Amino acid sequence: MHQLPALPPDDERPLYVQIGAVLQHAIESGEMISGERVPGENTLMEHYGVARETARKALEELAKAGLITKVRGSGTFVREERRLIRKPRRYRRHKQLGEFATDALAAGRGPNVQATSVQVAATPKVAERLAVEPGAPVMRTDYLFLADGQPIQSSISYEPLDVTGGTEVEHPEEGRFANTGVITRLDTIGVHVTRVSEDVTVRPPRAAEVEALNIEPGVHVFCIQRTFSTDERPVEIADIIIPGDRYSLSYEFRVTDEDDPTTD
Repeated sequence: MHQLPALPPDDERPLYVQIGAVLQHAIESGEMISGERVPGENTLMEHYGVARETARKALEELAKAGLITKVRGSGTFVREERRLIRKPRRYRRHKQLGEFATDALAAGRGPNVQATSVQVAATPKVAERLAVEPGAPVMRTDYLFLADGQPIQSSISYEPLDVTGGTEVEHPEEGRFANTGVITRLDTIGVHVTRVSEDVTVRPPRAAEVEALNIEPGVHVFCIQRTFSTDERPVEIADIIIPGDRYSLSYEFRVTDEDDPTTD
């Protein structure tokens, strides 16, 4: 960006809001591109004749909006949007890779999955979602998914041990079926997933999520409550957390007649 824009002469908003607004327009219009260094406090003070606190607040507003990011020791830059794309038809049988690895590779990024599994007793909420009795043994797996070393999403999944217990897939991310995805893995023990449901909501991140996923101020998270089911019962549930600046949720729907039963 070679020339900072002037402030509108008839804008009566506080100066930090005005400065933030013109910089935001420059970023959203493409005048300032992803990865470009953002003018610092000193530059803003000199150009607009404002106090340091005003310049600082202007930059803070851009950070809260998720438009810029600070790199320790380097400066502040326009946030790069290298989002992975999550599509509704991402679940397929006989895939060699899990869903996240497939998404990451499609975006030209290297996937890595960190996972820890432990047997626990099903809480009432987990039991209800898995259609088991409260206290029933389930396998809990905590995941952290990374692309090129950047944390992209986290997840906590539960599988009923009356389904997977004593099989080679009892621990989901151990052995030869690690990173192959739930559908392929369960197929190997004769459990055939036929339905996947996902409920998506948005909220501010919790403190632990901010730390684990390195979430910038102002960025909300997608919360995806997922269930894998056979024709008879749920066989895996997961609570997936994705920062809103890491993934694009992409949907495409078929247009049908109103009374088409396949739309239900």
